[in-house]
Amino acid sequence: MRRGTTPTITITTDLDLTGASNLFVTFKQGTRLVMEKTLSDVKVSENAIVCRLSQSDTLALKENKEVQFQIRATLGDQKVASNIMTSTADAILKDGEI
Repeated sequence: MRRGTTPTITITTDLDLTGASNLFVTFKQGTRLVMEKTLSDVKVSENAIVCRLSQSDTLALKENKEVQFQIRATLGDQKVASNIMTSTADAILKDGEI
């Protein structure tokens, strides 16, 4: 993903999370928690979570550094967590929102 943009991240799941009572998509760089999206911030379908990031979200990422993200959710009395996924926060020439 590129800093300062508004990417839509689609995460394919092997578990239907449409009935989740809570859900978090957590983004981290190194040991720093950068942002967390909740159930009200994402779209959930039978096999995917769609999460749109804002410019301020991606500008909070440090450039050229690995970004880790993970889904955690409550489904009935079950607590689930996805594998940790990775991307890179690509640089931009001029910082700030446009």
